[in-house]
Amino acid sequence: MQEPFFKRFVDAACLNPGGNIKAMQLHQLQVVFDAGEDRLLFRVSTTANQEFRAWLTRRFVKLLWPHLMKSIESKVAVKAPVPETRRAVMGFEHEKAVKETDFSKPFEAKEETALPLGNAPFVVTQGGIQRDAQGNHAVTLNPAQGQGISLSFDDRLMHSFCKLLEQAVAKAEWDIRLVIPTGDEAMMFGEPSAEPGAPPPPKRFLN
Repeated sequence: MQEPFFKRFVDAACLNPGGNIKAMQLHQLQVVFDAGEDRLLFRVSTTANQEFRAWLTRRFVKLLWPHLMKSIESKVAVKAPVPETRRAVMGFEHEKAVKETDFSKPFEAKEETALPLGNAPFVVTQGGIQRDAQGNHAVTLNPAQGQGISLSFDDRLMHSFCKLLEQAVAKAEWDIRLVIPTGDEAMMFGEPSAEPGAPPPPKRFLN
């Protein structure tokens, strides 16, 4: 029986700390469409001055997206057990996360940056999503053979990653639409407004 294209992993898929970004502090993420390859180039940098590169194909993104939405929804279900309100809560939290993230800062490429998996991006053919010990979204991306990467996203970073995918796929014109529930009705279900004069939360930098 053929192995499923997208499968869930019980353990981190990385063979050594160089590819396990759970143990590192993420610095920047970037998802851009490469017309020559007809793929999305996914780049991850860490505060340890390392960078990891991977190709995301149309097929993989199409299969990955429902799993990302399911992972987000599973956490939202705790706050909104009623299905009718769950999508509205997801929409509110997505819009909030996007507003708190700075997408304008260019991806920083330094000559001294280490590339543990090499300069050439690997093609992601399989992956998994599970909850880690901190309750974050643990996303694993693997090639058909060899070492992949495992990333730990908190809720805000998960929503921001989904936004990057959504924007890149729109530019790719792949005839697929990545949909995240949004709308004014979502504003009814959210966290209390910050107190007057309270500073806004620091923005995360993605590109």
